[in-house]
Amino acid sequence: MPQVDSVQDLGQVFLPLIINNNGNTAQPYYFILDTGAGMSAIDQQIADKLQLPTIGQTELAGTAGVLQVPIKQMDAITPLRRVQPVSQLTQHGLIATVQDLSQFNVPMPNTPEAGLLGNDYLRHFVVEIEFVPPALHISRPYGYLPDGVNANTYLDMWLDSNKIMRVHGKLDGWLEVELRLDSGAATLQGIYGPYLNLPLAVWKQLCEKRAEYNFYTQLSAGGMGGQVSLNVGRIASLDIGPLHFEQPSVVVQPEQGIFARPDAVGFISLALFEPGHWLTFDYAAGRIYLPPVAV
Repeated sequence: MPQVDSVQDLGQVFLPLIINNNGNTAQPYYFILDTGAGMSAIDQQIADKLQLPTIGQTELAGTAGVLQVPIKQMDAITPLRRVQPVSQLTQHGLIATVQDLSQFNVPMPNTPEAGLLGNDYLRHFVVEIEFVPPALHISRPYGYLPDGVNANTYLDMWLDSNKIMRVHGKLDGWLEVELRLDSGAATLQGIYGPYLNLPLAVWKQLCEKRAEYNFYTQLSAGGMGGQVSLNVGRIASLDIGPLHFEQPSVVVQPEQGIFARPDAVGFISLALFEPGHWLTFDYAAGRIYLPPVAV
């Protein structure tokens, strides 16, 4: 499985891409690896610079609001390895929403975030993220287990109707939920230990059985559409496949943006998996492989 260039920070993975075979490997465009995006995205200024054609528009719902955005098409995108294009990982004709990403930066000097690399690209590959030491491996599926994985230690995963990655979870040992796995979500500062994000309606369900549940802190976070204030509580347990977490924190999302919808589900980020040192997304098999020792 070839390793590609990448950097990691706050639970996020950024990788440099060459767009439309521009050949400029000295200044590639850094995209965030985002399993929480069904469609990839590109920054408005870069889309204008590359003169990408507009092929439509769509409604985009984020944690803080809902936007109408154009859709652009890229002829080709290619990851790099040791600053050289990896041609076998090239994807042609990828479409992307256009967003203003100017407020986000890659953890490198003078490097703005150029876009989000979503499941419309990732679903064609096997993707392994190593946290210690940080590394990213991407390969085409070959029909057999990726190197180093245990066939019996995995999570079932699937892409929902919006092509966003989901897994099954159980809260407090009784409440079955579906959770989005959003690798584009940064690790929240001010929370220690495992955590997940839940809609307000699910938090209320948990509180009906455990009247002692309350909020112990409040955070402010940026999301698509603006800033949101987030209340944080704690529950007894979280189970996701073979993984068990005692007393995880719960970040409760206000009913705005995507969380204003009656069918909204909670989400987890890569922060939940970092103690396990690595995980592998095998899209073709519908599995997330984990280390043999549970996190």
